[in-house]
Amino acid sequence: MKSSFYRDTMTWDFKPAMDVFPAAAKDWDALNCARGNHLLLDSRFINPLLSCFGGHHVLLGINRNSNRQGMALVVKQRPGIWETFQPSQAPVGLIVLGYRDETGEGLLELTRSLPGYALEFAALQQDPDHSCFPKSLNLPGVETVEYIHTPRLSITGTFDDYWNSRSSNLRHNLARRKRRMVEQRLTLELQSHRKPEAVAHCIREYAQLESAGWKGKNGTAVTEDNAQGKFYRAVFENFCDSGEAVIFQWRIDGRLAASDLCLHRDGMMIVLKTAYDEELNQFSPALMMREQIMRDLYQSGTIRIIEFYGRVMDWHTKWCEEVRTMYHVNCFRQPWVAGMRKLIGKFRNPVEMQSGAP
Repeated sequence: MKSSFYRDTMTWDFKPAMDVFPAAAKDWDALNCARGNHLLLDSRFINPLLSCFGGHHVLLGINRNSNRQGMALVVKQRPGIWETFQPSQAPVGLIVLGYRDETGEGLLELTRSLPGYALEFAALQQDPDHSCFPKSLNLPGVETVEYIHTPRLSITGTFDDYWNSRSSNLRHNLARRKRRMVEQRLTLELQSHRKPEAVAHCIREYAQLESAGWKGKNGTAVTEDNAQGKFYRAVFENFCDSGEAVIFQWRIDGRLAASDLCLHRDGMMIVLKTAYDEELNQFSPALMMREQIMRDLYQSGTIRIIEFYGRVMDWHTKWCEEVRTMYHVNCFRQPWVAGMRKLIGKFRNPVEMQSGAP
């Protein structure tokens, strides 16, 4: 006979997300709205993720318990091992709860409810400023693992103060390049596209930038017709329609030299994608574009935070110093599973374990 505790944990229901998510989108958005209304957890971002990168292996889990409501998109990686559905185009973990899971008990409940006999579930890519799972969880069998350090910029004060705080090398190099371009009578223009009907053309031009560069050579570039191109077109048509998206284009003598794809909500702007014309690298088009974007954002006063949601790169450090750590949350059905995995890892990598390497 099953214990009452075991019966109480079986509150999650899992079905193919491709079939049920559209009908559940309003409930998903209601949970997200109650927990901060993060733009990257909006159903209008997730629907294109599913249609472009999903499949019937992706399940939507729903917990309708009034005290522990939650929804999650999950996939099975191998027998007994599950995690959130996390295509590379999704910067944050695709799980929303109607409460803050302070102890990890809600995550354990989800793990024990997964189809089959799940040993482990991972809520991937958690942002400490928006996650339902605090980094310090004290339930045995629940652990947090560092994912990446990600940068952001808080917009405060004046642009002049901000710009003077940047490195003299950045400021002087950009000023020198601008002088030379003026001497050559080259025109510089920042365009901001915010209407749904402009998105298809902007994504087409963005794809041409990426395809002509190193991503095109590696086969990872956005193209107009591949899954990435279809995804970004759908996302930006969705959010331009609600006034929450902008596509920046930097043109030199009318030629597209750089482009940023950005979403924004409640004072936060997210730079989803950036590309530049590598043939114009001598003009530093991406740096020039971003300087002008920053000037405009400081002047408008509508954006308080710019999020880059990626691993800190050298070009990020030219613009900001703020960094925080994103993390994964691993939940094991039984605490001994976590101990066994660590033991196996120790024997597989004795040198790394002894040296204290991650």
